[in-house]
Amino acid sequence: MRRRSRGWLAGLVLLAGGCATTGDPQQGGLFRWSEDKARGRQQDLTRRSSAAEERVDDEDRRGANLRGQYAALDTEAQRLKDELDRLDAENRTLDAQLRSLLQERRFGADKKRRLQALLTENDRWLAVAARSATSGQDTAGRRADVEKASTHNARLHRELFALLQD
Repeated sequence: MRRRSRGWLAGLVLLAGGCATTGDPQQGGLFRWSEDKARGRQQDLTRRSSAAEERVDDEDRRGANLRGQYAALDTEAQRLKDELDRLDAENRTLDAQLRSLLQERRFGADKKRRLQALLTENDRWLAVAARSATSGQDTAGRRADVEKASTHNARLHRELFALLQD
């Protein structure tokens, strides 16, 4: 019996000595585990963890930056909406003045046609502006709308002034 257990023990030692060692104690067992490889494995895991933490920090910074940009764009969009609302109110006032002038003054046929054309054009403009204001555009679209409204109102002012001068 002793001979048998010695043979078995010798076979086990030969088997264990011929296998590669590992740094993972869960895989290495008693004879195939290497402390040097374990240290290397720990260093590798530490490097990977540090790299992952750096990526998380980068994403946190990127998220904060994007939140700041979103807030700035949201503020700009609100400012543009307020400006568009102001221009719309100005346009409606000009429209009311034109209608009042048409009723109060005695204009010649040409001026009446010009005033009527301005009012018809402005009615279409107001309808388009109302649809645009509720479309939920981005900031660039709102900037374009404000520019269009400003240009339209300036033209309407000039036309009104020209009609009053004659």
